[in-house]
Amino acid sequence: MLMRLVLVAALLFSGSGVAATRAALNPAHTVSSATAATPAPSASAPVASGGAVSMTEHDVVVPAVEPTGRVVESPDVVAAQHDAKAIVADKVATSDRIESAIVETDKFQTLGVTWPKNARIADLAAEVRTRVGDTWSDWVPLSPSDGGPDANSPDATPGSREGTDSVWVGDADAVQLSFAATAGGGPDGLSLVLIGSGKPATPSTASTPSAAGGSATFETAAYWTAPLRTATSAPRVISRSEWGAQAQVCTPDVASKLVGAVVHHTAGSNDYSTVAEAEQQIRNDQSYHINQLGWCDIGYNFIVDKWGNIYEGRANSLTQPVIGVHAGGFNTGTVGISMLGDYSTLTPPPATLDAVAQIAAWRLGAYGVDPQGTISYYTYGGQNSKIPANTTITLPTIFAHRDVAYTACPGQAGYDQMSMIRKSAGSYDYAQRFAVATSLVKSLYRDMLGRDPDPAGLTGWATALVTGTSAGQLAGYIAVSAEYASAEVRGAYRDVLRRDPEPAGLVNWTNAIMGGLLRPEDLRGALIASDEYYLKAGGTDAAYISALYVDILKRSPQPAELAAWQAGYLASGRGSVSFGVWKSLESAGLRVDEQYLLYLGRATDPIGRAGWAPILQSFGEAALRSGIIDSQEYRLRAIALY
Repeated sequence: MLMRLVLVAALLFSGSGVAATRAALNPAHTVSSATAATPAPSASAPVASGGAVSMTEHDVVVPAVEPTGRVVESPDVVAAQHDAKAIVADKVATSDRIESAIVETDKFQTLGVTWPKNARIADLAAEVRTRVGDTWSDWVPLSPSDGGPDANSPDATPGSREGTDSVWVGDADAVQLSFAATAGGGPDGLSLVLIGSGKPATPSTASTPSAAGGSATFETAAYWTAPLRTATSAPRVISRSEWGAQAQVCTPDVASKLVGAVVHHTAGSNDYSTVAEAEQQIRNDQSYHINQLGWCDIGYNFIVDKWGNIYEGRANSLTQPVIGVHAGGFNTGTVGISMLGDYSTLTPPPATLDAVAQIAAWRLGAYGVDPQGTISYYTYGGQNSKIPANTTITLPTIFAHRDVAYTACPGQAGYDQMSMIRKSAGSYDYAQRFAVATSLVKSLYRDMLGRDPDPAGLTGWATALVTGTSAGQLAGYIAVSAEYASAEVRGAYRDVLRRDPEPAGLVNWTNAIMGGLLRPEDLRGALIASDEYYLKAGGTDAAYISALYVDILKRSPQPAELAAWQAGYLASGRGSVSFGVWKSLESAGLRVDEQYLLYLGRATDPIGRAGWAPILQSFGEAALRSGIIDSQEYRLRAIALY
């Protein structure tokens, strides 16, 4: 019995890099290309970009053939070279096992075995042991990966390979493989992959083992009477740049929404003892998924370590329903969350379970999904799925990988905690918070822009509100958008001059408002002081003053008022008259009335007018708008309407 493998030693010492299926859903299924979003009224809140890491790969081929390889040099990478030699498994270990020779190599931390797509590996039964110094580990199984990309997705590239799960072994310097004697030599193109990486240049801010990530709880009753900006207990998620991710090599699809969460374990070692080792394991897994299995990125949307630290996996998973490679046939519309380690017999720590629950509740909450509910999911089928294609299945909103695939994932001990994860996720009121925030975003878009928000803007701004931005602050962001500013310029021209602005004027005034150099009410003040307005009013001082009263105060001036302003006009000029009428307390009171009607749908009460008019007079309409929008009345109205 002889088995020949190619050693693929992808040993990386990487820096931090740059900052940085088609299952149908009920009721809707939409897939689009993922794009980073920016904080604008028509876009989502900012997202972290992935880091870029180059890799060096050296391929070892069969004996008597000169070594071939490719080296991609970059300042972030130092390559470790290896002597070319094949790995031949021909040593009979037992009656039913054969072993390879011991492979001496430079330090690595992660390994896996890969083979050509659709190769026959049912009888392979691969096992591996590794050596650190003079000490050998026990033999551990190398199980075929139980996840896979959905058909026709960007991750399912024609030349991609399949393989075992990657296994983190810590720093090792030798490896030996074992196979079932009945494997028949194994498939052609079988490769052993060794991956090593160093520490990123930017230290992580993740919790250390002695300061594990915890959780926060909310008092629902208190929330309803507190400003929305106090709801700041979003989960702390370690960004891709922090853990040293390499850039995606292709762009995964994005679903229309999230409907569920799938819980996994990586099935690797639990022996990592520091956050640095946890991050190293994640980097190596990403390298294996991208460079060996041919996926766009690491397969999971999020990873949680044994101290409860949450790591962003696939880029943009915090703000978009990015489709992962974690549960064939059930990748679309689900967020894949994997516990870092093997929880077959070891119960996940409480911090890990709570972190899984929290990130699941957070992402599902953004789409109004009850983490303790159920979903009806229609699947077209997928790799390793045990649910037939074109089947609708009812599942818990948060379900385990083994519920839909031929796998033990997330391990029996992990699976035993699924009800606890769901219960813990239900203790977070993220869905309620996102529901309120979504209503507020819809209301603000309608009130300020006269339209419904686009999906990216709705999700992004709702997330911003839940994580600490106040509704009044959001209104301020909208107020300096091009869409709002240009509408205000057009409105001012039409109200005051009874015409549209000329193109150059529209651009200049819009840019001034967007840049914070001009308030919309000051533009109106400038227009009423213009020669054009004076001439359109009649071209006389009396006609001009009368027009100001009618347009600003909605009444004609009293004879005494007209006489007083005419005297003032002669003494101080036209500007003093327009400024005086526009900035008067009477004018401020009327503008308070307008904003009450716009944002609250009712007339101003005497107390409200008396209190707000001086504030508007001194600090401008933005202060009044912010105060109204941050009020409980505005929030309750938004909830009732949207």
